[in-house]
Amino acid sequence: MHALFFAAYLAAVPQTAGQVTHDIVMDVCLPYVADGVADQAVIVRNGLNGLVEDGQGDFRSRNDVFLVQLTTSGSVEDGDLRRVCVVQARSAAFQQARDAIAGPLQNAGFAASPDEPEDWPVWTRGGVTVSVHQNPGRATIIRASYSSLEAEGL
Repeated sequence: MHALFFAAYLAAVPQTAGQVTHDIVMDVCLPYVADGVADQAVIVRNGLNGLVEDGQGDFRSRNDVFLVQLTTSGSVEDGDLRRVCVVQARSAAFQQARDAIAGPLQNAGFAASPDEPEDWPVWTRGGVTVSVHQNPGRATIIRASYSSLEAEGL
């Protein structure tokens, strides 16, 4: 019985913009760019509206604070497959978004690129690259991408 109350409490506690950013990047973006997995149930569970169509889609949080776009171009056969997940975090400050994903990315085997500026960090693993920067329009942009060309160059 206490477990039900605790679960209801956790569901009712609002997440910070950093937590939402973390969840979207780790649960939606990375599986999509790394393996092409765009799971509608996971997208909905992360508070995003929109439909996966042909393995791609545009998604919004209920209040339009988070916009997510999943796109694929090229093909494995042609050797130019590219999958991209772009997150506009309109309520997450740059530092909050960066800090929310930096540790989890490093724990997942991503290496921080030492040559990138502090205000535009980049992490890489295989053919997957994740970057964070502040858009001049003030939204924080997180971009995760996979390129078969980059993966082959390893």
